[in-house]
Amino acid sequence: MRTNTKVLLAIIVLLTLLLGWSFVGDAAKLVRIAFAEEQTQIFEGMREKARDALNEDPPDVQSAVISLQYAYYYYPSGTKQAKGSKLDRVVERARDSCAREIISMLRVSTGEDLGDSPEPWIERYGQ
Repeated sequence: MRTNTKVLLAIIVLLTLLLGWSFVGDAAKLVRIAFAEEQTQIFEGMREKARDALNEDPPDVQSAVISLQYAYYYYPSGTKQAKGSKLDRVVERARDSCAREIISMLRVSTGEDLGDSPEPWIERYGQ
């Protein structure tokens, strides 16, 4: 085999390997993005469930707190996303926003202020 043919074959093999590596990396990234989408949808669903529970007559505080608890503990940082990654930070901001909004609704509905952390609300009104 001539030297030019060997070089060309080596370049083709190298490019094929790089293309394969890129494909695997992109596929993994798409999976992580899909996980982030699912996680943030769950948070939005819990926010809506809490709002609906607190708009009942009388308000169903325990159901709202169950929604808070579910959002707070649903796949914590580092389980579906690499801890500290950009997607993890996006998911955790969405989780924190959900918790803040539910806690705000709970304050209005109960007339109590148990702080900004979900734990006291979960301890007081959870199952």
